Amino acid sequence: MKMREQAMKRRMETRKLALFLLLGLSLGVLTCFLAVSVFSANQQFSLTRRVWADQAEESGGHGSREGILPGIDEHTLDNNATPAQLDGGADDNQGISSIADAISRLNEKSTSSKDTVTTAELVAEQKETQSKQIKEKKSLCDLSNWRTDVCEMTGDVRIHSNSSSILVLNSKATEESWQIKPYARKFDPSAMQHIKQVSVRSFSGGDGVVVPVCTVNQTLVPAVVFVIGGYTGNYYHDYTDVLIPLFITTRQFNGDVQFIISTRNFWWVDKYKAILKQLSRHEIVYLDGDEQVRCHRRVIVGLHSHKPMSIDPERTPGGYSMLDFTKLMRVTYGLERDRPMRRAEEKPRMLLIQRKGTRQFTNLEEVARTAEAAGFAVQVAEAESMTRVAEFARVVNSCDVMVGLHGAGLTNFVYLPTGAVVVQVIPFGNLETISRGCFKNSSEDAGLRYLDYSVGVEESSLLEQYPRQHPVFTDPKSIHRQGWKKMGQVYLDHQDVKIDVDRFKPLLLVALDNLRQYTIED
Repeated sequence: MKMREQAMKRRMETRKLALFLLLGLSLGVLTCFLAVSVFSANQQFSLTRRVWADQAEESGGHGSREGILPGIDEHTLDNNATPAQLDGGADDNQGISSIADAISRLNEKSTSSKDTVTTAELVAEQKETQSKQIKEKKSLCDLSNWRTDVCEMTGDVRIHSNSSSILVLNSKATEESWQIKPYARKFDPSAMQHIKQVSVRSFSGGDGVVVPVCTVNQTLVPAVVFVIGGYTGNYYHDYTDVLIPLFITTRQFNGDVQFIISTRNFWWVDKYKAILKQLSRHEIVYLDGDEQVRCHRRVIVGLHSHKPMSIDPERTPGGYSMLDFTKLMRVTYGLERDRPMRRAEEKPRMLLIQRKGTRQFTNLEEVARTAEAAGFAVQVAEAESMTRVAEFARVVNSCDVMVGLHGAGLTNFVYLPTGAVVVQVIPFGNLETISRGCFKNSSEDAGLRYLDYSVGVEESSLLEQYPRQHPVFTDPKSIHRQGWKKMGQVYLDHQDVKIDVDRFKPLLLVALDNLRQYTIED
């Protein structure tokens, strides 16, 4: 009996020991499991953070563009312009500047002058934002430029014209998509409202996604997709919104590039076909109604744009400048003169541009006689809408000085020989910054000498419409504060000019003196 009790006691102790061992083992396993779980969680969190960072980097931060105010231009920064003095139409009153209203609203809330928001401050802030975005940008689409959106794709790119969609296959699991209006005036809602939208999508092609089959394979030829719309048809906008941005974007390809254009303005293509053929030797494809799926190894959607009517060489692939653009114009139209060289006995030629409708010289003949008395041979001309570009380009290139009231006609400076003079007559109404923003920097970038003449009250036909003490004369800025439309109606649409020739003559002599360096001595 005693032996049985001892055996039972030993079994109980053995069971306790086994139970303790099992409990210890369980605790050890649980501890290891928890440790592994914590480590895995840390790794997953670290991986997730890297994925988020990569996605943010790949997206180019284009979400951060919210709040960037449109309608700012480089010339507003250079001249610390007021809100009304922004990049607008050079001829007719197109392009209401939305930033003007935005700044005005902000300034209305200011309680002191130190709180006033200036255009220069907004531009500086935007430039800083854009600089950060450019450094971080790895996205296919750059939405940071307030003038234009541009997508650049390489690899397997398929253009499905009928659906206005462009697909690019990538090896990543992530997908991205954009809606682009490929016209270089995105800050102007009025210009952009009827621009066709193009869908750009980057995806891996997995998960049962149907990829359109290539029907036209042009893998060796890059393609550029853009829209001819907006304000095209206005001579100034033809150049600043389309032709110069097209040069910036495509000159790098030396003609080996396919243009894919969305437009109903086929007459526009015909008008500028000589320039288009200089930039591309391939037949134009029209996006609308094209049944093909076109495949390229490189596609650009949209056109790069830097500033009004000009080029920033530091931002072009080949360092191209406005000098290069004007050289291309001379090659395109067979213009012979690249310098305003003349013999001493020859009078320099002046082109005096007359306008139809508004902003006319009411004493054009008197101005011409004054210029002739100063030493010029004067030619009066007007580029009508049906005038062939080549024909008028030859007239401009034959001259050494071009004089005209602010308007689209001054766009013809692109055909002047390098070193020639542009004289812009600025209508009355505090229009200096607007006018210079269109033509001063751009003509100087093209190697020309720029001069301007500001019209005084006594030279303006507005005296026939308003009393001398009206704010139109005494406080032009108050008219500007009423908005671009009102300002344009008063100072651009209903003003002609009678030049005070005695006041104008000294400027003509400055232009004449500038040309002496090109005189060929016998």
